[in-house]
Amino acid sequence: MYELKISKKTEPVMFTVRADCSILEFYSGLAGRSGRSRNELLALALDYAKDKFIIEENEREEKP
Repeated sequence: MYELKISKKTEPVMFTVRADCSILEFYSGLAGRSGRSRNELLALALDYAKDKFIIEENEREEKP
C-alpha cells in the first residue's frame, strides 16, 4: 500500500464539488475514525490524485 504524507498547505481556497452520497458518507466516517476533518481528508485525497491521472491522446477534446 502507498503511504500518504500529511502536511499543511499554505494558500487554501474554497470551491464547490458535487459528488455521490457514498463519497460523502465514506469521508464522514473516515473523519470520525481518524480525528481529522472531512475537509482535510478530501483535500489530501485530491492532492494525492492529481499526479495519478493519465490522459490518453484519443480522450483529449479539442478546445476552440
